[in-house]
Amino acid sequence: MKNISKYLMAALLPMAVGLQGCELESEIYSDINPTIYPTTVRDAEDLVTASCYGTFRNNGYSGLFNVATGVQLNTDMASDYGYCSWDDGGTWPRLYSVSYGPADTRNVTNIWRDYYNSISKMTLTIDRIEGMDIDEDAKKQLIAELRCGRGFMAFILYDLYGPIIVADLETLKNPLADKILPRQTDEETQKFIVDELTEAAKVLPPSYKKGDADYGRFTAGLCHTVLLKFYMQTKQWDKAITEGRELTKADYGYDLVPKYKDVFTEANEKNVETIWAVNCKHGYITHKWFPHALTNNYPGYAGGWGGYKMTWKFFKTFEEGDQRKETIIYEYTYTGKGSKKQDTTITYNEQNKGNPTEGNSLAHGVLPLKYDVASANFIGENDQTDWIVYRYADVITLLAEAIVRSGNAVTGEAIELLNKVRTRAGLTAYTSGDFTDARDFLDKLLMERAHELYYEGCRRQDLIRDGSWVEKIKEKCQDLGIQTLVNESRILFPIEEKFIIEGKGIVKQNPGY
Repeated sequence: MKNISKYLMAALLPMAVGLQGCELESEIYSDINPTIYPTTVRDAEDLVTASCYGTFRNNGYSGLFNVATGVQLNTDMASDYGYCSWDDGGTWPRLYSVSYGPADTRNVTNIWRDYYNSISKMTLTIDRIEGMDIDEDAKKQLIAELRCGRGFMAFILYDLYGPIIVADLETLKNPLADKILPRQTDEETQKFIVDELTEAAKVLPPSYKKGDADYGRFTAGLCHTVLLKFYMQTKQWDKAITEGRELTKADYGYDLVPKYKDVFTEANEKNVETIWAVNCKHGYITHKWFPHALTNNYPGYAGGWGGYKMTWKFFKTFEEGDQRKETIIYEYTYTGKGSKKQDTTITYNEQNKGNPTEGNSLAHGVLPLKYDVASANFIGENDQTDWIVYRYADVITLLAEAIVRSGNAVTGEAIELLNKVRTRAGLTAYTSGDFTDARDFLDKLLMERAHELYYEGCRRQDLIRDGSWVEKIKEKCQDLGIQTLVNESRILFPIEEKFIIEGKGIVKQNPGY
């Protein structure tokens, strides 16, 4: 398969049959005649593209990583720096103030609703491919990609909602049977995640490089990265250290890009820092980050909607000289027509933030641009720069954290790992004398990660793992002058009420809702 994005759209339509029932009509698994389709490796690749890669997209308003309702956006809004200038019937304020509930179907319960069935689709596809008479190496590779997809999806659901539902093959092959499956136990879900990712990593190549025909497919590097994140969230520090050190081996070829802002340019996409990204290309898959993050009066980009912000309070935690600030818009000058249609020039900055009733200003916060709009090849709302999901800077800072948490001591290795990210941003390297104790190191490291990985879907996990999420949300809301319902029960998102009703007492809601 030459390019995931090119094959995805062609594969989705034919593979809609036989993989999963829809709301209006049940579909019979055995309807596809196996003597006609699928029979070739290319057929099997199409099956995998549709049932697996079709989930892990950022394409307009669809896909797990889309910038309007995707997992990275939802979770970072529910962190200490996320803010949205829109209201949409209270949807956004409830999300960024952590006052959500089961009725918040757009940005809270939606990941469960839209994607929990994807594991079943991948299970059915594994069964179908296992029965195909095709090259064994190709078969093993494709099944490993599906197992990686199942483990990847299970981890995301587990992180957001807790224990998941995993349907067995017999149940999936009998879609007309009136059978309700319960959520797994916590232990069962954890075992499923680890087993799927571990077995997939044994088969998949370590990584792909720019120019490789299969760049964009799942790799062992991705498997180990998800395992690293899983072990961090479950506080299995020694296992997290093992996964982190695995990813530093030369076999994977990962490294930091010399300049931070170059990580997010189209010219430098598929770089050595990227562990996995959504392949984007006009006509196939494109994302809408720029209109969501930029205002419509931002120079050089027409059509921004002025939605997503980083709070001013959080922005001020960046140190002077931090080059990561170059990807954040905290001052810009607008020249054009003013509110009274007269020619005007306005500079927006901390001293003149603009009208708080408008999204087209800095009143609600700075603009988290991240991706380089000046050199992007965008058409209208759509950009084709690859959308990064995981990268090496995330890995080495998690490794540093795991080392310190494991021994409750600051080590030279942990400081060195942290400094790789810190000095890349143009900041002075830390020495051992800069830390009073392990807690001080962790505070500084978590802030470094927040600056490094803003709007990449890491901050909520970091704060929850640290035990400081509730406190940080309360501080944000107090600073913004808004109310919050945050408490420990809201660490997990709720499940939409209709699934609980359809579950007839077998499928349980998360506590606190």
